[in-house]
Amino acid sequence: MDFLPTLDAPRGRRVLLVEDDVELREALTDALSGSGHDVTAVSDGRAALRQMRESTPEVVVLDLMMPVMDGWQFRVEQRGDPVLADTPVIVISASHSPAATAIDADLYLKKPLETTTLLRAIDEVLLARERRLEPARLAQRERLAALGTLAAGVAHEINNPLTYILLHLTRAIRALPELSTPQNEKKVHALEDYLHGALEGVERIRSITDGIRTFSRAEESPRRVVDVRASLEAALRLVTNELRHRAKLVRKLDPTPPVSADDGRLGQVFLNLLTNAVQALPVGDAGSNEVRVTTGTDAQGRAFVEISDTGQGIPEHLVRRIFEPFFSTKPIGHGTGLGLSICRGIVASLGGDITVTSVVGQGTTFRVVLPAATTPSA
Repeated sequence: MDFLPTLDAPRGRRVLLVEDDVELREALTDALSGSGHDVTAVSDGRAALRQMRESTPEVVVLDLMMPVMDGWQFRVEQRGDPVLADTPVIVISASHSPAATAIDADLYLKKPLETTTLLRAIDEVLLARERRLEPARLAQRERLAALGTLAAGVAHEINNPLTYILLHLTRAIRALPELSTPQNEKKVHALEDYLHGALEGVERIRSITDGIRTFSRAEESPRRVVDVRASLEAALRLVTNELRHRAKLVRKLDPTPPVSADDGRLGQVFLNLLTNAVQALPVGDAGSNEVRVTTGTDAQGRAFVEISDTGQGIPEHLVRRIFEPFFSTKPIGHGTGLGLSICRGIVASLGGDITVTSVVGQGTTFRVVLPAATTPSA
């Protein structure tokens, strides 16, 4: 067999090689590594499942006939795990039996095989996976854009009647002193308190609808110099109701340098991170849980925002995948797996960075860092 790399394959692919033959495993490892791939090799299916949960490979190269757990058993176990199921699998086998060639795999290669054949197969299955995902990505973007348009329209329609309610409440409060007499003074004061309470409620509704209209813009607006704390406060107002049933909110909003951003898209980032933090906590035990929001300036003069929760945390092998499109730690039907990927894209477009640290049983912290604006505020 020719194990000399002759194909200019893409660099940096994380490949898990599952092969029990020592000599073949070493030869394939050398060939793939020599072509720029990051290869981890194991000798059976059981070890492969453990390794997948630790290193999250992009593709698995799988032998069939192995001890402990063979390729067929491995594939059944892999497909039954939602975290592992989507990883492409290339089977390499010397068997020509119907059972071998009919295995549920992305590609089947017969031994002996050349390095160029395997390298092309890796490129092929990964490209096919991207092609499968692209229509779903486009459909999801269209749904999000439509939802944004709908939300903006609803917010606009709410603001119209809200405006005249606000005007009538203000006029009623101003007219009350004229109706006051010594006999009804207490009742008038009580009525004034009621009206002020209603006025505060209307103002809160207006701030929520303003936030919805800001965050639901389908297209990016021109950047301007903004205070990240203002975008953060707008996002906090939208999660306040759900948050109060799950956790205490702790704020430490120290000054930050102004940043150049579209405040609507920046608000989307904070709203998504806050929603994730809230949903990581159970309902009904607000006194025991905490969502902490911190802002400040780092040593390089950049603005930073940290959003932490005291939830169950994320296992290390999942943290590595947390920003991948369509990857979610939530149960099926409770998330698209796009939110954090979109957040990373927005932050990167602003020249910043988003990172996550998590400890199982203690909680999770997301940190957004943004460069200070180079143009003065108007």
